[in-house]
Amino acid sequence: MAEPAVTTSRTIAGWPVTRVLLGIVLIAALIWTAWATRALVELQHRRVVSVSLSRLVEDFVAAEARNGGTPEQSARRTATYLAAINKAVADMGAGGTTVLVSEATLGRSVEDRTDDVRARVTKAVEAGLEPR
Repeated sequence: MAEPAVTTSRTIAGWPVTRVLLGIVLIAALIWTAWATRALVELQHRRVVSVSLSRLVEDFVAAEARNGGTPEQSARRTATYLAAINKAVADMGAGGTTVLVSEATLGRSVEDRTDDVRARVTKAVEAGLEPR
């Protein structure tokens, strides 16, 4: 008579392979869930603000028209002012804040930070920063 075949199940450290694989899948799912939850919470804390660049430039042009001076001085002041605007908006967006140009927004659902940018630009221009 033939001897019955002995079936041996594979194990890893005494645990059946299917149970070990199921445990690995469960741990991976838990890690992914924790990561996804953290990413969603970070998205909820993002700020969206708007800046009216046209208003800032209009005010500068009006002030420059009253100021007078040579064309070279006016060109230098304009370049310094525009560089200060670029830096102020970039600094505002560096912390994760999304900065929209208000001319591109359709409603007033975002916070207007034009005055904040104006204050930063005025401070930078008064400090005598050179254009980039």
